[in-house]
Amino acid sequence: MKVCIAYESKYGNGKKCVEHLEKTIRAKGHNVEVYSIREIKPDSLPEANLYVFSAPTHMGGPPRKMKKFLKNLNIKTEGAKYSLIATCMDTNMKTLDKMTELIQPHGLTKLTEGIKVKVNGMKGPLWDGYEKQLDVFANQILSRR
Repeated sequence: MKVCIAYESKYGNGKKCVEHLEKTIRAKGHNVEVYSIREIKPDSLPEANLYVFSAPTHMGGPPRKMKKFLKNLNIKTEGAKYSLIATCMDTNMKTLDKMTELIQPHGLTKLTEGIKVKVNGMKGPLWDGYEKQLDVFANQILSRR
C-alpha cells in the first residue's frame, strides 16, 4: 500500500508523530511519503491509497495553513482513503471534526475517526506513551485499508 502523510507542525510535536508513524508503517512493508504542508501544494500530493493529515490544535481547531491546505486539496487517486492526527492539550477539542469537514468535498473516504495525541503545555513535549498510541493507530489504519 502507498501512504502519503501531510502535516503541519509549529513546535515539532506533529513532526515527531508523523516520523514515528512513517517508521512504523514502513517497517510493515508499505511505501510511505511524508510532506510538510509548508513544502508542498495541496494539488501536488502524489497518488496514494491512504492519506494521513496531521495538524496541531490552535484555538480549538486546525491552524489556518492546514485549513487552507485541506480546502484546496486535489487528490487524483480514485477510491483513496484518509485518516487524521491532531496534537492537542485537551482531547475535547474539535480539530479532527473541522479537518473532516474540509476534506469531505474532495471525495476521499474516511478510514478511521482519527487520533488525538496529547501534548504537555502549548509547546509540548508529547505525553509519555505517544509512540504506543501511534503504533496502535498504524495497525488500525493498515488493517482497514
